[in-house]
Amino acid sequence: MLTAALAAPSFAQEKRKLSKDEMSQYEAIHTVVDAVAAGKQPAPADLKVTFRNDFLKSGEDIYIPYILDVEPGKLASVPAAMYVRAVAKNPPAAGDKSAAKGKVTSNAPASAGASYAFEDVAFVTPDADNTIQRALELAPGDYTLYIALSEKPSKDKKGPAPKSVVYTQPLTVPNLLTGLNTSSIMLAKSIEPSGVQLNGQQQLEQPYTISGYKITPSRVASFPKSGELLWVFYIYNEGAAANGKPDLNVEYNFFRAGEDKPFVNMPPSAYNATTLPAEFNLGAGHMVFVAQGVPLTTFNPGDYKVQMKITDKTNNQSVTKDVPFSVTQ
Repeated sequence: MLTAALAAPSFAQEKRKLSKDEMSQYEAIHTVVDAVAAGKQPAPADLKVTFRNDFLKSGEDIYIPYILDVEPGKLASVPAAMYVRAVAKNPPAAGDKSAAKGKVTSNAPASAGASYAFEDVAFVTPDADNTIQRALELAPGDYTLYIALSEKPSKDKKGPAPKSVVYTQPLTVPNLLTGLNTSSIMLAKSIEPSGVQLNGQQQLEQPYTISGYKITPSRVASFPKSGELLWVFYIYNEGAAANGKPDLNVEYNFFRAGEDKPFVNMPPSAYNATTLPAEFNLGAGHMVFVAQGVPLTTFNPGDYKVQMKITDKTNNQSVTKDVPFSVTQ
């Protein structure tokens, strides 16, 4: 049983001076995204990327760590320019002071007459797994997300044009701000204490180091029979007992694909005054952080789901989450 006594993940507006070359790369990729968004040109697709993300509560917004899988061997010249833009599908009316201000994480100049829910520019090199990790922060709602990558231009003006891609997809950000709820249920390869609280720029660069824990997400929801199913999540908006602590019960039931009756029931976990640290207090911003692992040696190869039911005994609210996974030999 883990608890988080640090602040929720967040990053304040960070500004970093771009070099002349970086500004040139930014302006080029920004122009391409403008043209794609306006329907003036097709999105470049010199390499393939895939996007996967999670949702966590962060103050009055939703923190969205994500992983971009980059086609191996395609980015020959790095660091690549990476530009991210989120555009609200239903932007608030002009003058609506309740609207969240757009967040820009570099000194890149704002587009004339444009106001985006989020912008970010970074210069990145994929890791050994050909992935890039980064984060967004948005209010709940519906958005169009643009992620653009472009190689570092060659110093040889006669060299080939830098390869680039503009990835576009709709993104619906759930409202985790009211009512009993949880973050995304994150399947993980490992979790360990980080021992640090990150500043805004570090949070962008290490998006899965959250509230004092370093989470290594699993790239797939398929695990060998000899392995372990490890999941982590936060519980939000629970009621507080008189002692400032929650009174939560979490049940886990495992189902085979296509079956309505669970074949395994794990003992429930309780998060209350008898199980949480003495200093834990919801009023101080502490959060219940659930981390649980299950060996898969008794699971036959196939498709499954684990169903998690979280019950708040202070007000009899409950919420149920289903997490599919598969087991291989």
